[in-house]
Amino acid sequence: MTRYLLYFLTGFAHALVILIYRGYMGIEPTIYSNIALVSGMVLFGIVSWLKMYLERIGAIMALLCVLAIVPWTIDAGRKVLAYDAFLSGVLLIVQGVLLFFLLATFATSMRYVLSRGSWLTGTSTPGPVGKIIFSAIPIAIIVTWLLIMGKVQ
Repeated sequence: MTRYLLYFLTGFAHALVILIYRGYMGIEPTIYSNIALVSGMVLFGIVSWLKMYLERIGAIMALLCVLAIVPWTIDAGRKVLAYDAFLSGVLLIVQGVLLFFLLATFATSMRYVLSRGSWLTGTSTPGPVGKIIFSAIPIAIIVTWLLIMGKVQ
């Protein structure tokens, strides 16, 4: 259950920050931000609930998503350090929190990918009703976002 929350928060936070950077700060999209945005959405929209049903595939997909987000994190961190404004301190804190989420997700996913024991050992999962509810949350967020984005543009 903690991995569900970790994957959800990591993916959602990265996707949200990228969209805020693009929308409110006027930062032009790059290939790094496009890949990181898609990876963040996959991480919170698919991987977070997939890990409750297919542990192995969920951990491997989370690891791939994290590795795809790393170049954007480095690029954005470099731009924040070069950004000379009052908000650079706030942006640096935001990047630090994102980096913490990224490292925690990477370490957790690597632990499950490289472990030789059972993948279900030490993992608590909710019952069938809980799985359905927790699976519906990210799917509902993505569907809502797609509906809103169609009306905004």
